[in-house]
Amino acid sequence: MPDGAVSDLRVAVEELQLLWERDESADAAVIVSASQLRVLRALERKPGSSLRELGEMVGSAPSALSRLCARLEAMGFVRRTPSPQSGREIELHLRRPATTYLRQVSESRERALAALLEAMPPGAVTPLAEGVAALALVLDAHLRPSEGTASPPD
Repeated sequence: MPDGAVSDLRVAVEELQLLWERDESADAAVIVSASQLRVLRALERKPGSSLRELGEMVGSAPSALSRLCARLEAMGFVRRTPSPQSGREIELHLRRPATTYLRQVSESRERALAALLEAMPPGAVTPLAEGVAALALVLDAHLRPSEGTASPPD
């Protein structure tokens, strides 16, 4: 690995996040915190997750996650329903305003990325895209819960 590659990538990712957050707060009617966005993205990946499953996906304590989901529910972004498998667990589902919001965030972020890529030297874009695709595969393996490892209901 080239010297400084990890540090350079970290800095670029952090600055990209700052750019996205600045753009989103400038033109969004609804402001969602980074923690709330992580929860929404997790529910987008795995609809119907329980609080326990969601906590595993986002790395958050159950009490904090419960409050965060209550706020998202009050915003009309999340709906809680009883689990058909367990009377004690609650499933979390995205509502239409959340899916609309997530689509708008994705579109806004992609426009910002496209502008950055347009400003790069043409010969640098293809290797970057190949590296990002490889990184995305590794990230997916780390972020997606393993099949068959779910613990029994409490």
